[in-house]
Amino acid sequence: MDVCCIGIDLGTMFTTAAASNGGRSCIRSEVGFARDAVAKHLIGSSVVLGDLVTQHRQALKIVRPFERNSLKLAITEDQFRSISTEETHESLSAAAELVSYTIDNLSIASGVEQRCVVGIPAGASVYSQRLVLDLVEAVTPYVAVVSEPFAVGFGVGSEANNSIIIDIGAGTVDYCYYYGAFPSEQDQATLGYGGDHVDHELRRGILEAFPDAKVSEAAARRIKERYGSVGDHVKQAVVELPTRDGRSNKFDITDVLRDACTSFANKITNGLAKHISSIDNDDFFIDGAKILLAGGGSQLHGLDEYIGGALSIGDRCDVIRIHDCKYAGAMGALELARKLPDDGWDFLSQFRPQIDQRAA
Repeated sequence: MDVCCIGIDLGTMFTTAAASNGGRSCIRSEVGFARDAVAKHLIGSSVVLGDLVTQHRQALKIVRPFERNSLKLAITEDQFRSISTEETHESLSAAAELVSYTIDNLSIASGVEQRCVVGIPAGASVYSQRLVLDLVEAVTPYVAVVSEPFAVGFGVGSEANNSIIIDIGAGTVDYCYYYGAFPSEQDQATLGYGGDHVDHELRRGILEAFPDAKVSEAAARRIKERYGSVGDHVKQAVVELPTRDGRSNKFDITDVLRDACTSFANKITNGLAKHISSIDNDDFFIDGAKILLAGGGSQLHGLDEYIGGALSIGDRCDVIRIHDCKYAGAMGALELARKLPDDGWDFLSQFRPQIDQRAA
């Protein structure tokens, strides 16, 4: 039987996937549910994804199933046992739609066996791991989960050996000491703080500094992506925003944006310092090692230099942005799925979370 391998990165902001047939998919990790019967009739569907969410946004209830670190990171045993609650069920439904849509977009021929590796946060709870497996197994039968930064490192290849991968996403920052083998628990860490929190803090800071301005978190995100920077690379940010009297005005938010971005960079470097101190491996030395930055947050201007300077390691190791931050996780997961022999899938199945049947 023909086999098609798949790598998926279920991002808080974007979900990306790549397949061995050459297919790629990248869509926002959001699902739109028609607000009422009229909206369903006019849109032509009760559920929409991709570009249609933007097109019909006002007529939809938008669900981002992985925001606030839900589902794929911090599900507890109690939440898993009460998975049918309305709020969680809605997120699960949205996540299921998102996974199905993403894999459908890869144009895999019918009858082809699918083998899929999915990246998850390094610190994902056993219950979050089980939920992700169940979601993907509903679409394709052979599924394994690995930490997102490990998948990134595997995709980079031997050049990633003796490096620390930092995957900076919208929901989390994940760390992994990569040495060419499956990482232990001590080799990985997750900071439950990501780009979404920066958007929230930036919006709060703007409203505190300029009470007559109106700004949404989505607008704050766009401002961050255009002007965000740290260290010696701070850009002047003068932006035009609507005001509460219905007009618009220009606001110099340079200081507010700098503070929000610098706070985020400090959290990343503090998490890195803690992770380095926890690595229990006699062969690891920061001298000659590499720190590889991945994920959308890695594009924050000046972050690579800031990390090197904040930890006084800039002259002892290289801090490098990975070239393709959008697809790095998905491509690494795909590469792992392609290279795993049958006994490799058996090996990964050992890490399949075992849940008390009473919780199922």
